[in-house]
This record gives sequence, structure tokens and C-alpha cells, in this order.
Amino acid sequence: MPEFKARGKLRNKIFLTMAVVGVVPVLVAGVISIWSISVSHKNDVARLEDALIEQATKAIKNDIDNIVIALPIKTNYDQIRDVSSDDKKDVFDARLKAFPGLVEVVSVDLEGKEVIRLYTSHLDGFMDDSQDIGGTEEFLKAKNGFIYGGPVRFIDGSPEITFSAPIMNKNGVVLSVIIVRVSLERMRTILQNIVVGQTGYLYLVDSKGKVIASGLNGPPSFIDMLDVGIVKSVLGVGGFSGPEGQRRYNNFYEEPVVATGRFLEMNDLAESRWGLVAEWPAKEADAVINQLYQRNGIILFLVFVVVILFSILLSMFIVRPIRALEQGAERVAEGKFDEGVEIDTGDELEELGFHFNKMMVGLKQLEELKNEFVFIAAHELRTPVAAMKGYLTLVLDGMTGPITGKTKDFIEKVVNSNQRLIQLVNDLLEVSRSEGGKLTIKVAPIDVTEPVRGVFTELQSLADKASVQLIYAPTADLPKISADADRLKEVLVNLIGNSIKYMGPPSQNSSGEASGLRTVTVSHEAQGKNLITRIADTGLGMSKEAQGKLFEKFYRVQTEKTQSIQGTGLGLFIVKQIIEKMNGRIWAESEEGKGSTFSFSLPVA
Repeated sequence: MPEFKARGKLRNKIFLTMAVVGVVPVLVAGVISIWSISVSHKNDVARLEDALIEQATKAIKNDIDNIVIALPIKTNYDQIRDVSSDDKKDVFDARLKAFPGLVEVVSVDLEGKEVIRLYTSHLDGFMDDSQDIGGTEEFLKAKNGFIYGGPVRFIDGSPEITFSAPIMNKNGVVLSVIIVRVSLERMRTILQNIVVGQTGYLYLVDSKGKVIASGLNGPPSFIDMLDVGIVKSVLGVGGFSGPEGQRRYNNFYEEPVVATGRFLEMNDLAESRWGLVAEWPAKEADAVINQLYQRNGIILFLVFVVVILFSILLSMFIVRPIRALEQGAERVAEGKFDEGVEIDTGDELEELGFHFNKMMVGLKQLEELKNEFVFIAAHELRTPVAAMKGYLTLVLDGMTGPITGKTKDFIEKVVNSNQRLIQLVNDLLEVSRSEGGKLTIKVAPIDVTEPVRGVFTELQSLADKASVQLIYAPTADLPKISADADRLKEVLVNLIGNSIKYMGPPSQNSSGEASGLRTVTVSHEAQGKNLITRIADTGLGMSKEAQGKLFEKFYRVQTEKTQSIQGTGLGLFIVKQIIEKMNGRIWAESEEGKGSTFSFSLPVA
């Protein structure tokens, strides 16, 4: 019967099923948890940065609005010439004192001629006739009744912006123009008071991307940031707010940041187009979420380990009784019925184990009946077949009178068949004794060479008839072994006799004589506490499949070359029983067409 090969072990299937059932939901939950934490974190960071940008935007716009709203001047005079120089100076001086950010105030008549100029450092005022203001944009806008806001200029590294507005009479007629220059250093104070976390910052850029002001840790003023991060996009698109607008990149200092931005437009002043950007170093922004990731990762790993261990233990627990039944079935296949299976699961598997043990008891009883029958039958057959051999031998020896040659041939065939029957009866008796525990072994220290030489002498005639050379050259330092000399001789007779029988027919040369190497070699090798004996021949050899069944009862190698070789199929089974009862081991190595080597080990005395 061919050996059954399972497509997979039940334990592995149970383990994989439990692992998948246990791990997949945990992994899915972990992924969802990480995703939700990530989304929540992104929203939280976006809300915080948007809130701070909104706060800064209100402060900046409020600061600019205070100047723009208060900048236009209305007078009760119909003509500008009606206003005295001292009144003009008082009005402008009030403007300077009211708005600390103002650096300079200039009054210009409608012809573009400067009337008076005041600085924060020079409140007495003076007139600069060298400057023609009439053609400037700030003058023309204000002359036409509009408030004008100019681009940001950097004077000695300090950001400033120019505003202009009309001076009107009570009828709304423009009498002259006021032009003020405002320092934007106040923006730095506003932004430095707004911090994102502990290391984050906001910075304000003009329409060209140059930094007007920044908070602590931000980029320095006057630096061109147009190609850094989202500045260009903020100025062009209009802003990146909310989670969708959040961006990650390396800032001016090549540090990873999380950023959002907003485009600022002050009171529809065409030249006052600014951008406000919030940048938060990712190291701090993601510190909390990284801790959550780490904690969740550790929890997921621990859960994964627990699930795997639980799956392994559960699979082992489920498979253990099945494995016990499998081992029990293997013992039954080997004809061992003494040891039942122990299953204590309190379920159907335990019930199955109980009935399995009942089956083994029944099989053991049948085996005992069979062995008893075989022993009795073989024992009863032994006397008549021995008597038949004796009487036939007497007939061949002429004790009953002369016999013809044809009659002699017939009787010799009957004698040969009777001899095979005697061998079968003896083998059956030996098998019955072995399986019934009646095989007697008397172990004693012996010299292994003596049984080998005795067997060689006994089988020499058989070897000569088959043109086989027996080779044995033991060394003088071989240790003694613990064995039964008679049983060892029985083993050697069987193994060496098989080597001779399975040598195959000899090839012949042109003279009709046997040719080719036909040898049976016996050798020994000491290995630790054992002595290994090898019987090597140059015979027919055998397949790998046959080698796996050699020591089974009634098994014989069946090929075209071995069909004519007679035997019972019990010899090697008996040899194995004898060797194992002497605390040894036997095995075979063979290759078809190249011969076989039978080896057995016995303990050193």
C-alpha cells in the first residue's frame, strides 16, 4: 500500500485559521485607529494654525486700519491757503504722536509741491523743494480722492509702507494731499506674541515673497521666501487653510515643518497684497501622535504575540488527541496492540479514543488467536514434514530397493518442496515465538569473528555453486560484543545466504566460464559503544521503494530477475526481531544493478 502524504497538517491549518481570525481584526482595528488618530491630529494642527493665523490677521489688519481710517483729513477751510502754517504743523504733529508707527508725514499741494515735511525725529518740520512729488502714484491717487497704499520697501533693512490720502474741505473738495511713511516693525511685535506650540512661528511676506516680519524662530526680515514652501502658492492662489490646505516641507532652515497660509488684502489697497504663513516644526507638531503611534504599535505587537501564542496552544490542544490517535493507528499498523491511547478532552474525541482502545483490545485478541493458531499449526506440521523428509531420503538412498532415474528426479523435486515447507514451518514457529514474547535470547560477550567464519564454512558450497567469492578479513583489535552466538549465526546465515541467492545469474565469457566481480564481503567497524557489521554484495540491488519494506513480514522483492528465487519472506523480519532483542539496529543500503549492503550494530561488551 503506498504511503499517504497529507497536503497539510491540521495543526498548521488550525493555527493559520486562528491567527487570521485573531490577527486580521486586530490589524484592521489598528490601521483604522492609526488612520483616525492621523486624521484627528491633522485636523487639530490645522485648526490651531488657522486660529493663530486668524488672530494674527485681525491684529495686523486692525493696526493698518487704524492708520488708514484716521489718515484722511477734513478741514473747515474752503481753501488750503486759508490754513496757517502753524495749524498745518499742529495737525501733522498730532498724526505723528497718535500713531507711533508713523515715520514721516508730508503735505503736498495740488500742484505736487511739498508744503511741509515732519519726521518723528524732527517735529519742527521743513520743506524740501527739490522733490517733485506731482508725478508719483501716491500723489495722483490721493489727488483724485482715493486712499493709496504702496508696496513694502526696506529702508536699511527695516520694512516700511507708504500711504496717501486727500485733505478735503467740508464740501468734499480736495485741497491738498497727505503722504505718510509707516514703519512695519510693529508687525514683528504682533507675530512674536503669537507662538505655535513652543517652537512654531508665523511670518508675513509682501507681494514679492520677502519677509516683512516673523515670530520667534522664524526666517529673518528681508529674506526672499518666494520659492520656499507654500509662499508662492499663498500669494498666487489665496491660501492653504484647513486640513486640505495643510502642507509638509522643509523650511528656510531645512527643518521639516507642518504649514498653512493665508493671503491678506488690506482694505482693497492694490499694493498691499501680503501673505501670512504659519510653520510648526514637525518634530514638535508630531510629538504627541508619534507617542500614540509608538504606544499603539506596542499594543498591536503584544496583541499579535498573544494571538499567535494562543493560536499555537489552541492548535496543539486540538491536535494532541488526533495525534495520539494517529500514533495509535501507526502502532496497530505495526501489529502492536498492547498500548492504547489516552485522550482526556471530555468531548467526542475522548469518546473516539475510548472506542479506538476497544478496537485495539479486539485486534489484540484476534492477533493472539492468530498467533496461537499459527504456532499450533506449524508445530503440528513440523513432525509430519520431518517424517516425510526422512522417508523420502531413505527411498533415495535405495533402502526400498533400486529406483529408476526418472523416479529419482520426481522424488528429488518432492524432497526440495518438502525442504521449503520445513523452512516455512520453522520460520512460522520463529515468528510466533517472537510475537508471543517466547523468543529466547542469551546475551553474553562473544568474539564476532567466530560466528562469521562458521557461517562462511557452512555456506561455502552454496557460494561455489553460484560462483560467488566470500571475503572476510577482520582486524585483530576488534572488541567483543554482547550477543547470543547462536542467534547471531542465524542472522548471518540469513543475510549472507540472501546475498548469495540474490547475486543473480553469472555472466559468461567466450569459454563458457563465469566472469565479472561476484563477491560477498563481511566487514566490521567500531563506532563508540557499538560494533557495526556490514554484509556487502555486488548482486542485483533493489529500488528505494523495496528498501522501505524489506523487514516487513512476507515481503519479497519481486522483479523479473528475482522471480525464480525461492523464499518465505519471513527471514529479514526474523533477523530484525533478533537484532533488536539484542539491543541492536539493522538497516540496508542498495542501488539497483550495483548490489546491496546490509548493516547491523550490536553493543560492545
